[in-house]
Amino acid sequence: MHETESPAIDATEARWAAEYLSLILNQLDPYSPVSMVLTQARRELTSLAQSGTEAPRLRIAA
Repeated sequence: MHETESPAIDATEARWAAEYLSLILNQLDPYSPVSMVLTQARRELTSLAQSGTEAPRLRIAA
């Protein structure tokens, strides 16, 4: 089987995703496990957006 490569995330996409995570987080209990996971993801995306570099390629399994 041949695996296809996942696209890299650029700074614009990282900013967009971090903004939408913020909107979702505003609707959640700040101490829920889901909030904790999404908060960490938002921090990482914000960091990528500020650095202005592409994120390494990643694959998310469903």
